[in-house]
Amino acid sequence: MGAVRMGATSSMFPPLLQKRVSWYSMIRVALAEDHAEMRVALRLLLSISREIEIVCETSNGQEAVDCVKRLQPDVLVMDIHMPVLDGFAATQQITDLSVPTRVILISTYIGKFVARQAAAVGAKGFVPKDEVAKLLLPAIETVHRGETFFVE
Repeated sequence: MGAVRMGATSSMFPPLLQKRVSWYSMIRVALAEDHAEMRVALRLLLSISREIEIVCETSNGQEAVDCVKRLQPDVLVMDIHMPVLDGFAATQQITDLSVPTRVILISTYIGKFVARQAAAVGAKGFVPKDEVAKLLLPAIETVHRGETFFVE
């Protein structure tokens, strides 16, 4: 049985059944990372989860913005330091689009300043790259529920 996205099909189901159908929904994730090896590692990490579907992979911030405009994934996992448009500027543009996509920024840089700057531009989460293996899946699930997930 295929996955059902609530946003696209909720009118098909009565309210009582909508709650059950939402349990089977996939989290549609886009990845934006300029290093191909890291993108592969992120894809492999996320493939562990049966609840996550990767819908787009990009190598710079402008491509990430274009992906979000076109596909409106549930969550975008994006590196801060990328060519063409960095993660902060791309997140600000995505926030300004008023789309439902929630952004989680990742970076080799850590600290309260980075997490605060991420929040200031509209990101719903920040995970340092050295914590990605342990924290990215919980971060995606948390921001998908409408909460925030910031590691300082």
